[in-house]
Amino acid sequence: MPIGKIATFDEGSINGSIEYSTLLKATRVSSENRELNYAFYAEKKPIKAYIVIITEAKDLTTKWRLWLNNFSLTKEFRPIDTVKFGNSYYNLNIYDVTHLVKNGKNEFIVSHSSFEGIWIHIINSVLFYEVPEFKTYYNLKAGIYLIQPSEEIELNGEGRNYVVVKNPNKSILKIVNSTGTVTEIGGSLDSDEIEVKGHLSIIHESSQRNPAFLFLHYSENSVTPKISISIDGKVSKDNKVVITLYNDGEVDLDKVLLNAMLNGVTVHFKSFDNVKIGQKVNYEFPVPKKGNVHLRIVGVKSGFRKILDKDIEWETA
Repeated sequence: MPIGKIATFDEGSINGSIEYSTLLKATRVSSENRELNYAFYAEKKPIKAYIVIITEAKDLTTKWRLWLNNFSLTKEFRPIDTVKFGNSYYNLNIYDVTHLVKNGKNEFIVSHSSFEGIWIHIINSVLFYEVPEFKTYYNLKAGIYLIQPSEEIELNGEGRNYVVVKNPNKSILKIVNSTGTVTEIGGSLDSDEIEVKGHLSIIHESSQRNPAFLFLHYSENSVTPKISISIDGKVSKDNKVVITLYNDGEVDLDKVLLNAMLNGVTVHFKSFDNVKIGQKVNYEFPVPKKGNVHLRIVGVKSGFRKILDKDIEWETA
């Protein structure tokens, strides 16, 4: 019999895009380590925003305090869902923080000071942006679902799926879609995030009795304009990279990120803001020595990212 569940807390469609990020490292907050800070970034002021927290506690009378951008959200610990396993309670909290999230860096703080302490398994932020050129259909599910040994669960999702799972056991948690095995997870106290297209299954291959955990399943299907960047360039004989970036897509870009690597090591980073359709950006920078110069270019539009990788040749005599 299944233990726990994940349930939809928001679904529908927007003329825009959705961006989410997750703090995956399990952290104990107690009298010895009283605060956990989680920073996330908003490309612009979102039209809707959530914070999702999964915790583990020995009882349900614990106290905590939550802050977002120096505003106190609550002093009360009132999970919207709880699952007891062993001697612990696993808890789900979801907060609508639309009015508190700002453009740029946002800081979320969990404060707790008991000797017993609580474990924060994940903190997840979900940001909705209004973008007239985009249409996104979505379903957001969260909860605590215990995946038993030898159990297989199926998750139906159109388009892109974002899943957060945890497997602290010496067993294999296998993520599978129509193309085969996407990844295998096991033996970590921290959670893992996976992005998979289309229908997927999670299989817990284990001869032990302990379960693995499913915390989040977000699915979305987007109709978007073409996001495209082209690049032309060379490395001159005096060790200078000279490039031209061109936005040849169908939408203005919030920013274009340039990361330059020499023999696999990052040697330069640059961000270009508000790159319009058809705009060319000329740029140059030095590299310390001769070697393989590889550029990773990322075009960003309201949480959507288009990645271009390109090797740059050295100028010959």
